[in-house]
Amino acid sequence: MILTACTGASIVCRRLRVFEVKNPVAAGWGGPGLLVIVPPMPPPAPFVVFTDLDGALLARTTFAADAAADALDALSRAQIPLVFCSSKTRAEIELLQQRLDVHHPFIAENGGALYIPDGYFTFDVPYARPSTSGYLVVQYGRPYGDVVQALSRAARRARVPVLGFNEMSVEDVARVCGLPLLSARLAKLRDYSEPFRIVASTRGARRQLEHALNAEGFGCAAGGLFDLAGFHRDQGLPVRMLTTLYRRSMGRARTVGLGDGFDDVPLLRRVDLPVVVAGNSPERSAQLLGSVPHAVVTRTAGPAGWAEQIFDILTRATIVGSDAIQGAE
Repeated sequence: MILTACTGASIVCRRLRVFEVKNPVAAGWGGPGLLVIVPPMPPPAPFVVFTDLDGALLARTTFAADAAADALDALSRAQIPLVFCSSKTRAEIELLQQRLDVHHPFIAENGGALYIPDGYFTFDVPYARPSTSGYLVVQYGRPYGDVVQALSRAARRARVPVLGFNEMSVEDVARVCGLPLLSARLAKLRDYSEPFRIVASTRGARRQLEHALNAEGFGCAAGGLFDLAGFHRDQGLPVRMLTTLYRRSMGRARTVGLGDGFDDVPLLRRVDLPVVVAGNSPERSAQLLGSVPHAVVTRTAGPAGWAEQIFDILTRATIVGSDAIQGAE
């Protein structure tokens, strides 16, 4: 949020960027008589932004979004919905939303379920069921126990040994994934998918395992340290459904999608403006562009590239001014 504070007869003003102001005096912004003026919010913009997290909005090694802070603020001021789409669990995404002050629907576990805050839309959401956690949930995946059992059967049938999250302790997940213990604990709170890795990979092992999973009615998506087994195939279906809901609510809304990996291709193919967030490998970005030929590739990598493209989109839509862009550089 941008605040303009004015004091005294000389009307000396300064601009302050904050998330929440409860007591300006206690915050050290001045004495009695301080007047805080909040600029009016612009009307809702006809855009919806869908984004992957790790490697796009979040730095892949530190999982920080610091480089995208100004762009996140600009989206919030313009009242543009920001939808997180990730293989992360509901618990992981909720914690991130709290940290970044984002309160929109999200897609968890690589499309396993769509979570919509209660009362977010003024109309009934098809196929949604209420939950005790304060969301309407549209479920695309099968329960976690079914996924774990199907993966175990497929591994035995294909004679491909695997190690899944269900067999790993919180400490194991933290060590292998480079996560704090709290993050590892949240990553294990799974509802619809099972991260796994092949223990002793041989030529053709992954293909054999994938065929065995398909025979069980399940599939798997390639990941970094771990692949992901689940009933659902990708994030494309929940992105399409949420787009329909937003357009019913907002009228004609253009959709933007940002991702950096091959598991983001279904997301990128479902939006009007797909953006490949560059990584450390130009070859990988080129391969992604081959899968989504009409996508834009950011000039810089990670959250900085994510922010760069968000500001470019907002500027072309004349939603923010040049001063906001200069402040983000």
